Amino acid sequence: MKKVFWLLIIAILLLAGCTSSELLTKNYYILEYYDHNEEQDLFQKTPLNFSVYIQDSKVSKTYNRSQIVIRHFGPRITYDNYNLWGIKLSKVIPDLIQKRLQRYRIFNQVHREFLDTRPDFEISTSINNIELYMADNIQQARVNMTFILRNSGEEINLIQQNTNIERKLLSYDYDTFVQTVNEIILEETDKFINKILITCGVEGGIEEIIADNAENTVITEEIALEKTTTEGNGLLLLPALSRTDNEPYFYAKNDTGFVQSGKMGTPLALEAGFYSIQYGSGKYNQMMTKKNIEIIPRFKTIIEPDWGCLIVEVIDKDRNYAKVRYEIFDLVTGESYGSEFPAEEEIGEQSTVWVLKPGLYKITMNNEPFNTYSNFTTTYVEKGDIKKLTIVMDTDDEGIPTNMIGAGVLEESFLETSLEKTKFSSAIHGNVNVNSNNESEKDVNDTNIVLNAQLQNFLLYDNSPFHYSMKNLIEVGTSKATSESFRLSTDDFDLKNTLIYYFIKDLGLYARFDANSHFFNTRLYDDDFYCTKINKDGDVVQDTAFVDNVKIESAFFPLVLKEGVGINYRILNRSKANLSLRIGFGLRQDINNDVYQLWNTQTINDTVYKEYRELESESKTGTEMSLVGTFQLPLNLSYSVNADFLFPFNDEKNYTMEWENVFNAKLFKYISLDYKLKLTHKMTEINDYVALNHALFLRVTYFLK
Repeated sequence: MKKVFWLLIIAILLLAGCTSSELLTKNYYILEYYDHNEEQDLFQKTPLNFSVYIQDSKVSKTYNRSQIVIRHFGPRITYDNYNLWGIKLSKVIPDLIQKRLQRYRIFNQVHREFLDTRPDFEISTSINNIELYMADNIQQARVNMTFILRNSGEEINLIQQNTNIERKLLSYDYDTFVQTVNEIILEETDKFINKILITCGVEGGIEEIIADNAENTVITEEIALEKTTTEGNGLLLLPALSRTDNEPYFYAKNDTGFVQSGKMGTPLALEAGFYSIQYGSGKYNQMMTKKNIEIIPRFKTIIEPDWGCLIVEVIDKDRNYAKVRYEIFDLVTGESYGSEFPAEEEIGEQSTVWVLKPGLYKITMNNEPFNTYSNFTTTYVEKGDIKKLTIVMDTDDEGIPTNMIGAGVLEESFLETSLEKTKFSSAIHGNVNVNSNNESEKDVNDTNIVLNAQLQNFLLYDNSPFHYSMKNLIEVGTSKATSESFRLSTDDFDLKNTLIYYFIKDLGLYARFDANSHFFNTRLYDDDFYCTKINKDGDVVQDTAFVDNVKIESAFFPLVLKEGVGINYRILNRSKANLSLRIGFGLRQDINNDVYQLWNTQTINDTVYKEYRELESESKTGTEMSLVGTFQLPLNLSYSVNADFLFPFNDEKNYTMEWENVFNAKLFKYISLDYKLKLTHKMTEINDYVALNHALFLRVTYFLK
């Protein structure tokens, strides 16, 4: 079995290597010269008759490395081993400055190497910080550097410029970060050049030096003014403010009339040239327009948001989803931007993101017109902001939404909330349960009608590459049959903890800890029988005739603990379907204390004799396999599966299996129908079989959080 274990792990690694499209390969980034952001006012007809030598940049030791530096808004920094500089910062930044000076014709001669003839001036730069600022809800590029112009061979600074720029990234990726750093360096170079030109016109400044040396300076190099090629493809990006893939499409049109569409938040490749773009929600004539947007080869043009986003959520007083159509109007013009039903997020639907011009909007309910004075609310959409508006509906006795009773923005910043790494939810379920199972004996089915209550808690922490989930279910139920009093029928405590480290997009290492127990004594009921109980030492602890029940488990026992480590392969990861396969090394401890199992049954002279024996605590190690997934199906139907297998190294026939399948059909409001099928492998001295446990619930749910 150990060979099978390692073969399975190798197979998953090979499978992931063949199917994963986003392996953690190393990415290398460069800085390059942009001529599209040149300042035309800085171009000189006649260069100053002087030579200048540009030294290599002095880079702070912290940043003088190939890894891109990430600062976490505090004293902590990290180095990214997969996103690296493909150039030396100490070399490329002076090269960019040289190119800028030559393009603007500032000096007669601009050298990167120290020649035999001493130059007139020297330019030195110091790089104090080039880093990516990263927090939960914002990312920024930071450049802190110093420019200095001095006489050659002297220590006195003629001009010094200190730069410390922090610029918010409109797209959270390394391409945008590097491009932003590139733009900042060139822009700050322009400011430094402007200072040089201004100083040249100040009495007693560089102008005097120029006058003293003008006669002795000879032009020795030709200054090229060629433009970068205007052919090729560039990228156009309209940022998705909601950080979702559910924002509307935009349209880009060039001078030839060619129209191409793209998704907000996703870069669109376009041929170099000028475009007009239309974007936003509503009809074509309601969309916003920008003209003369230049697409530059090998450059990502990012549009600064001049729009805002609105998300509408409709619930009832019990915080349950309410299926009521709403419509959005411009409060000034009365134009309708469209109507929509709210998203039912519990079954995986995504909320509609309305991209709108900044302004005041009116939202009406139940197909009310624009001029209604009932069932409406207003909200202001701000530039560059996203707002989540919550509308609360009243309901009648049958739970059908009627009139709006409240509305407002309950979350100060939807964007910050949506980007939270930790999410917690809790709910209480009440069930009416029809149950049939053969767990007590192979050929005997027990059927009961029970009342059942559940407390369900779910905690999720998702901060790539780490993913942690905790699921806890506490379930207590009672049953009552004809001529019987209420009896405890369901008593379960289940805790599942899983931590995954994804070193490849869909492949990672997992560690898990699960626990299962119950709170009360467990008794089995039957017609009168003769009961014998034998403990672990072989002593008879009960020998009673004509009893109708027997205690087989004490409170909190058996306590089943499961631990495991291994490989997690995420087969599916979509909004309405996710499925993961886990294979690894597993441990299981069944801690038994006063826990008995039916060992033998005989019938003599119409009297049933049942023998129960106390179970020993046991521990198993072996290969574990798990299949975990949830699926959102049509017709408000969802399905979840949790299959858990452990094959012991020393006795693979004595494997353990717990395979739970749950189907949920949402009927209306907070009432749903649940069907649960659980398969468990049972192995005793007299039987080796798979026990089936069927359960049908009519569930009433109330969300605590």
